Amino acid sequence: MEKNLKVEKVQGAALLEGPFWDEEQMCLLCVDILNNKLIAYDVEKQSTEEVILEANVTSVILDQDHSIFLSLRDKWGLFDKAGKFVKPLVYLENMKPSMRFNDGKVDPYGRFWLGTMSEDDNRGEASLYLIDHNGKVTESKKGITISNGLAWNKEGTMMYTIDTPSKKIMSYPFSGKTEVLKGGEVVFDFTDTIGSPDGMTIDENDHLWVALWGGGRVVCIDPQKKKVVDQISLPVTNVTSCTFGDHDFKTLYITTASEGLSEEQRKREPLAGSLFSYRLNVAGAVSRKYKYKR
Repeated sequence: MEKNLKVEKVQGAALLEGPFWDEEQMCLLCVDILNNKLIAYDVEKQSTEEVILEANVTSVILDQDHSIFLSLRDKWGLFDKAGKFVKPLVYLENMKPSMRFNDGKVDPYGRFWLGTMSEDDNRGEASLYLIDHNGKVTESKKGITISNGLAWNKEGTMMYTIDTPSKKIMSYPFSGKTEVLKGGEVVFDFTDTIGSPDGMTIDENDHLWVALWGGGRVVCIDPQKKKVVDQISLPVTNVTSCTFGDHDFKTLYITTASEGLSEEQRKREPLAGSLFSYRLNVAGAVSRKYKYKR
């Protein structure tokens, strides 16, 4: 295992995803989608708190009041800690049973972006949605299959997206007024790479850190040069997402999955489904909070 790579306490998840760094609590929030779990990992105490919900939970964020917002299969809204349920602000009607919400992230202007995915890999049936400060929903990009990683540059003038089966990172011109994504360009094509792009984040140099499902690593992409400039190898095949955290935002927290592995692979990869961390010399983007107007 790489020198700077550390196995954290969260282990044995089926599909660990959606890492969000809570800088006030020095805590990493994430979800185990298939086990319907919301997980809070206290980095200093190396302890976890888990809540099981009524359905697959696919993303977690905080707002400016430190309230938790979750997406389940077909709804998104405010998490009621006492009742352990989600009060929906967004509900997608008439979704096929094989469709569900997936990855989501807050943009530089405090709005939330949330994508859907086809569990049957039906091409072009999913979309990427924008949820504004008032909870208004706009279908921003159609024709997606598995909406995954999202990131924005420091200036907030460029948005990066991933549709995993396409094996591409796309870029779109962006501003605080952007509601529909237009004029996309390919930033990087993983067609000749082992693994497919899943979740991602961005660092202070505007380099993208991309988890590779089936690729056993996180790669760092320079979107200007359109090439790989760094990588982190992990002792597991299915790497799902990553985000920056710690007191200086120089620790990359990396989520992984045991889902999709054969029994033989699970024996060879006892750490599959663990949370890893990796110390870097570069700081990364904060986990932005949703600016919700109550």
